[in-house]
Amino acid sequence: MAALNHVMVKVALKPRVAVISTGSEILDLGEYSDNPSQIRSSNNYTLAALFEQAGAEVVQLGTVGDDKSLITQAFEDALLSADIVVSTGGVSVGDYDFVKDIVPRVGAEVVYKGVAIKPGKHILVAQKEDKFILALPGFAYSSTVTAILYILPLIAKMLGKKSAYKVVAAKLSEDFKKRSRLTEFTACNVVIEDGEYFVNFKDKKIGSSAILTNMLNESALMITGEDDGDLQEGTFVNVILLESF
Repeated sequence: MAALNHVMVKVALKPRVAVISTGSEILDLGEYSDNPSQIRSSNNYTLAALFEQAGAEVVQLGTVGDDKSLITQAFEDALLSADIVVSTGGVSVGDYDFVKDIVPRVGAEVVYKGVAIKPGKHILVAQKEDKFILALPGFAYSSTVTAILYILPLIAKMLGKKSAYKVVAAKLSEDFKKRSRLTEFTACNVVIEDGEYFVNFKDKKIGSSAILTNMLNESALMITGEDDGDLQEGTFVNVILLESF
């Protein structure tokens, strides 16, 4: 830059993203428990990897049980150190889903709560001054998909990038059965043949929003809209390519 006499150049600071996992059923790595109903925390590591690959700096804040005061304190601490606060769990309709009620109490304005997508319809997005809170569902696949859809574009915007990922038109290599009337984001495989994208679902499991293994092996996300029904082989669909991650 000195050789070209560039004195002032545009730069972008890496956004800081704080990640919190909520739920008394969640155990941190290395934490002992003899309760078979508890599970190991994995969402925070999956999301941290996504955010770091997108160019953000991640602050891991660990797990917080279903305690209103502890969750409130965790959010207040996160807002002091991060540009974006991301939590998993606590946004559905259960008796111990406290996050959705706590977010307004920390002074954040709820932008919207709930979206017509599958998976991840219980997402909550809020803003406090120039900082953002995104409360994601607790299921692994749901939290990963909503992080891709809502947080990666926010990180890209803060870094001055035009987009967070590439969306292409691809042709179905097999019939597809739509499972809901919502906009769906379905894990799929994309192959290129003669310069054209094709979609298939080989080794992709159909089941709950907890099946994160569907995102392995350079998977992509196929988009089907609210007006779409079952689709026949040969139909063109839009696909989010994730290989840049």
